[in-house]
Amino acid sequence: MKPRDHSFWPFTPKVSIITAVAVLLILLFITSMLRAYTGWPPDSSNNTVLIGIFVLSLLPIVLAILNVVIERGGSIGYGDLKIDFSKIQQLSNSGFTVPANIGVRGQYVADSGTSNILETLRAATSSGVAVIDLEDGHAWWETRLLVLLAGADRLKKPDKIVFTATDEVRQQIYLGWARPGDLLEQLLKEDPRYLKSFYASRAAAAQWALLGPLEPLPPTSYYAIPPAPPWMQGALALNHSWMAFSTTTGLPNELLSEQLLQHELGETIENKGDAKHISIIHLDEVFKPVLIKKQIDKNWSNEEQTNALFTNEEPFIVITESGKYSAIVSTQALYNGILKGITDNKR
Repeated sequence: MKPRDHSFWPFTPKVSIITAVAVLLILLFITSMLRAYTGWPPDSSNNTVLIGIFVLSLLPIVLAILNVVIERGGSIGYGDLKIDFSKIQQLSNSGFTVPANIGVRGQYVADSGTSNILETLRAATSSGVAVIDLEDGHAWWETRLLVLLAGADRLKKPDKIVFTATDEVRQQIYLGWARPGDLLEQLLKEDPRYLKSFYASRAAAAQWALLGPLEPLPPTSYYAIPPAPPWMQGALALNHSWMAFSTTTGLPNELLSEQLLQHELGETIENKGDAKHISIIHLDEVFKPVLIKKQIDKNWSNEEQTNALFTNEEPFIVITESGKYSAIVSTQALYNGILKGITDNKR
């Protein structure tokens, strides 16, 4: 880095931002090496360590802001700290709103009917953010949310789940967001049948995955699904070979685990009328330990917005407008925008 002068922090905002990113990557690399060779940090400390790394990586940006304060000979007021919402659109991700109950409302899904949810699942798992609109509390069953969370956790996408609902007459009111793995862990505790179906579906899918892609049947390009090999175990795997591959491409069904899970939940829970609806109150009852409710509303005052940003300990924060969900954005991107605004005003 080439210093500009003998200021308190003599580096440009651009260099400060690059340094912050570099520090973040270096600390993450060191932490991953320590975990690989020493087992530290343990799983229980992951969140604390990551937050610490994130805070340390912001140090160059904080120093740059302090440098502006010192050069001004005063302090930064709320009038200096502004979030430019006109630029948030290009920095944020509003996400994919998943059709209610993964596209099949109010009726149980099992066996061949599970094919009806595959396209919706593919769309949801191709987005970084999935929005679950609970509407009036009757749009989603726990079983369907479980299928979606299981797929998101396994495929690592989407990595953020946002919940909205209808509050009296207002639609898509923001309720909170969380990571799929955290939500899945909480939901699996709600019913022993969830846990049994979850493990049964993953075990069945793992066995079919061992067979790999199919070979076409000459002289046609049709792919015939083979019979279950003698070593395969479990009725779920043995009775649903038709789900395992595409007869058009011969490739494995990448959502087989979730399709089998939906079949199990449909047969053991939904078909018996035991499916539970997710209302605003029930959402909080089940997911309160992991649900992140921090937000920045476009209609708040400057002071309220900046307070919300600087007290946020997560790498992302939700933007709302009069309580209605708008998008989720990187906290780092907002910090960078504020810093740029300060330095632009200085010129």
